[in-house]
Amino acid sequence: MPGREVDWPAYLARFHAERPGVVEDVLSRASRAGQSPYRWLARAVSEDATTVVDLASGSGPVARELARPGRTVVGLDLSADELRLAARRGAGPLVRADARTLPFRDASVDVVTSALGLVVVQPLGEVLAEVARVLRPGGVLAAIAPALRPLAPSDLRRLGRLSTTLRGGPRFPGPVELAGFRRGLAEHGLQVVEDKRERYRFTVGTSDDAWLLVSSLYLPHTSPARVAAAVDHLSEAAEREGGVEIAIPVRRIVALR
Repeated sequence: MPGREVDWPAYLARFHAERPGVVEDVLSRASRAGQSPYRWLARAVSEDATTVVDLASGSGPVARELARPGRTVVGLDLSADELRLAARRGAGPLVRADARTLPFRDASVDVVTSALGLVVVQPLGEVLAEVARVLRPGGVLAAIAPALRPLAPSDLRRLGRLSTTLRGGPRFPGPVELAGFRRGLAEHGLQVVEDKRERYRFTVGTSDDAWLLVSSLYLPHTSPARVAAAVDHLSEAAEREGGVEIAIPVRRIVALR
């Protein structure tokens, strides 16, 4: 039921142990103007940055986007399963640690990135305090997070039918749209210099695509039967329509220390 409390640490540990890389596998295929949300995030990082820490790095998509000669990109995550997959996929160096207690010296990092991590690691204030501590003066926080817009009427209809089938939409430990985020940044000496939203799309053409998409969602109170029904719903729509697009609105925020 939507009102039930979620033991988020236990749920997230189980989710990422059972499905490492699933979020990357979806978002790396989500596209707008030929680029994924990970590429969009990477474009916010200056070529001059030599030390980057990627929070809640998962299987390493951001680290691989940012890899350059002379640059160190450290992926940090709590999930040993995600980090093992990141190593196999070529990301590194990797650190297993909590984003609320970063194992880096004060003012030692040029850039901190996060793809979705800021709506997952809570409480957010503790994360932002650590980000501000490790960033050097003039350093950058660049993050992407789920958004509620932009969506077209057709997107809303499609997503509404999917939510009805699931009997509820995906959930996150923190608020979607990062409610109060700008104020939290200011409280920790971080000044917003960019706040943009873009619409990405994931194409479901087969039942495997449908399963991948639904498997990537945090659905802590959704029964296996509802998950299977949602996969069937998307698979049937894709077969009937020759493929369906699922909109994924994303917000990118860049802030200076």
